[in-house]
Parts: sequence; structure tokens; C-alpha cells
Amino acid sequence: METGYSEIIRSFVDTYGLSRGQVIAEIEKTFSSMLSRWHGQDVMALFTDDRLEAVGYHHGSDGMVQQVPISLTTLRGWNSIRRILEQNLEKAACLQEVARYKKKEHQLLWGTIVKKNREGGLLVEVEIESGKPIIAECPCHHIGIHEREELLVGQRRAFHLRRVEPVLLKNSSRLRVGVDRVSKNLVEKLLQSRVNNREITIRCLNRYVGHKSFVESSAFLPKKIILAACRELREHIQVKVVRTAKGCRA
Repeated sequence: METGYSEIIRSFVDTYGLSRGQVIAEIEKTFSSMLSRWHGQDVMALFTDDRLEAVGYHHGSDGMVQQVPISLTTLRGWNSIRRILEQNLEKAACLQEVARYKKKEHQLLWGTIVKKNREGGLLVEVEIESGKPIIAECPCHHIGIHEREELLVGQRRAFHLRRVEPVLLKNSSRLRVGVDRVSKNLVEKLLQSRVNNREITIRCLNRYVGHKSFVESSAFLPKKIILAACRELREHIQVKVVRTAKGCRA
């Protein structure tokens, strides 16, 4: 058990995309928890010079806390330990990914529809980060009634990144990404994505999905930009230039 830790750590780094320090921290935490439970006392496991060492702490008869080295050479059940460790590393990797993607909630995403379920919801392949495709969920109630029958597998459409969260599926940590086609933010981001001047602020005041959206802009928007957004959403967009228009909502 005390040999081969470098190889194990390296394999975990490659598998879960965590740093060496994060992997070591998870190994220490997992061993500390399991050894504490097995020995019925507080145990701390720490890496020292690439060797895992464990020390138990318990109260002596004089009330003083005593430290007792715990040998790992005879430790059994490595398969169970590895399984628990892999679950913890998987969770850590998932939480790290969620934290990174969370910052991009409420942004515009272009995605390809890969599946449509019986309820009318969609599975969409998107890239929150370039070169890293993931599958997002778009429930039926997050799609306008006017286009539920017209959105088809293979189409590439615009979506609003609604939510990023971790979920537990059969004891495995997974990333869940939710998108929609009904948000005011989608109108704003579609228009903003086609405007070269990033100082122009655009705000959707009201949206009646499939019918009409009322938008304020701090500057004139070319007609072709407005029409492109109208075609994508299949609804009319009325833009009013208001020099004091406030910025988009988060």
C-alpha cells in the first residue's frame, strides 16, 4: 500500500482533471475518514515525502491526548477504498466543473438538438467552453408553444443557459445543464451578439413568447440585426432607442 502512490495520483489527475494537490487532499480526507471509523478514534492521514502516513488521536487515562502511529502496511480492502476514493474524486471534479460553468449562467448558447423526448423536451449538444461539448436539457415548458412541433433533431438553434448544477445519479456525481427558449435574456443576448459596439446596452422589458418582445436599446440597432433575432425566435421584436437604457440583467 505504501508503494505506487505517485502512479495512483498521476492516474487520478489524468482521469478527473484535478490538480495533484486536489487529488492528494481527497486521498488524505478519504483515508482519514475511513481509518477513523475503523479504529473508533480520530485519525489523520497525511502525505509526507510521497508516503501516506496515519496518526491516531485518543485520550489517555490521564486525560491527555496521545498520538499513536497507525501502520498502513497491513491495510486490507483496497478495492473498497479505491471505489470510495473514486466517488469522492468524481464529486470534486463535478463541483469544480459546476463552479466554472456557473459563472456563465444566463448567457447565449448555440446548440444542436440531438434528441426529442415524448413530452416534447429536448436534449441539446452545447459548448459552454470551446471544444468541450456537453448535453443540456431543455424541458417542454421552456419551449414556446409556437415552436414545440417545429424544433427538430439536427437543427442548430439559440438557447439561454438557464442553470448549471450538480446531481447524484446512481451514486455518481454528474453535471446537469438546463437551457431554455423562453427567457427575456435570450432576446437580449441574441441582439447583443450581433452588435459590434459592446458599450451598447440592450434590455428586454417584456416578452410574449411567440408573439412579441419589447426591447430598449441605448443606441440604434440595424434592421438586419433585429430581423435575424426575429427569425431565430419566430416572434416580432420592437426596439425603442432610449439613451438612458440600463444594462442587461444578470
